[in-house]
Amino acid sequence: MKLRSLGIVKDILAAMGLNITHTYDDLVFVDHNAFMIQFDDENPSSLNIFFNIDCEKGVAGDLEQSLAAAAAERDFSIVKSGHFEISPKERSEEIEIKFLA
Repeated sequence: MKLRSLGIVKDILAAMGLNITHTYDDLVFVDHNAFMIQFDDENPSSLNIFFNIDCEKGVAGDLEQSLAAAAAERDFSIVKSGHFEISPKERSEEIEIKFLA
């Protein structure tokens, strides 16, 4: 099991007025699902950011700038890595996440 800097990610999000809603393996789900964070196990001080396909372009740009600034204060970098889509699985309480380039 890899050790990841979840506390630092929590601090970065708190600086933006956001919270972690759920974690799963290397993914961090954030309030309102506008974006999610993925830890980069090759570069522990780098965080991959995926924006929800429903997040407006201007909002995504503002969030990316805020994330980059808050991360830089903690010696972390943000890498815009694409988009994602969440949909419920039929006849299940599970969700499906599709990552898009």
